[in-house]
Amino acid sequence: MSRRISQGALVVGSIGVLINIVDAIGMGRLEPHDAFAALIALGAGGELLKERRPRAAKALCAATSVLLVAAGSVAGARAWVSLFRGTTYDWLDLGLGVLVVFYVAVGAGQLLARLSRRASRSGMNASTLSE
Repeated sequence: MSRRISQGALVVGSIGVLINIVDAIGMGRLEPHDAFAALIALGAGGELLKERRPRAAKALCAATSVLLVAAGSVAGARAWVSLFRGTTYDWLDLGLGVLVVFYVAVGAGQLLARLSRRASRSGMNASTLSE
């Protein structure tokens, strides 16, 4: 992502966070989908820090992933429960729950592929050392 786009996303995400804070103060409670403005801001911040501070960028990306899974799981679980009960539900929350399931599945697949490659490399290194 280009630097200008990341800066714009950071500004928009920050404004969204401020709006959600004011809304939460007025309504008295936060909804799970209120976390997505923070996700945009954290993701853009991680992208902007990638070149200068790679460790901080990784930490921000990890925090973004955890927040995404937590907020999406809560929103999706509420929507699925409402769907099965036959009460009203929000399609956005239902879709977020499905997307979080896909996100976790892709992340788990990447982790397993990385572990598999690492194991095969170490096995190859051990066989060449024993010969």
